[in-house]
Amino acid sequence: RNMDFFIRHICPTGAFVCSAIMSWRDIQTREVIDRELAWLSFFTIMPTAVAPESQTLTQGALPLWMQQTVTLLSASGGALILCSIAVLARAATGKDLIGKGDLLFTLAIGFMLPCHYSPLMLCIAFLLALPFSLTCLLAQKTKRPLPFIPFLAISAFLMHWVPTSFIGLLFPSW
Repeated sequence: RNMDFFIRHICPTGAFVCSAIMSWRDIQTREVIDRELAWLSFFTIMPTAVAPESQTLTQGALPLWMQQTVTLLSASGGALILCSIAVLARAATGKDLIGKGDLLFTLAIGFMLPCHYSPLMLCIAFLLALPFSLTCLLAQKTKRPLPFIPFLAISAFLMHWVPTSFIGLLFPSW
């Protein structure tokens, strides 16, 4: 009973607080602090570690270690896509356009989402960031890096709190 309270309430609240702190810091300084990322990872990974049967793709069809491996891979999909985009952007421009903190945040926050929703979370974050980045581009002469963690956090919590049945209606192939 206490563990259920921890999984359902403490972990999402802790992840939300960590994400809010990291978003604020990203807006202010464009930095990601290791300690904050570690706490975020703790709060997002603990529900799977404590109650792995609630997060796995196939209940009982595979050994537990294989279920957890599949869950790990599906949760890291958004981070893998973002990493691919970062590598391509670096090859095209010669600059790091996506920070390592954004990649690590995407990886950590992917664990709190239903299986295989991490790439969708990333797509929604890009859609949320688009109007902001266009406005900044048109309004400013100087090019400041875009704080992307706030958009990732908003997208992740939308994905976490919006029922998966509603997400299925919006994105039927997901």
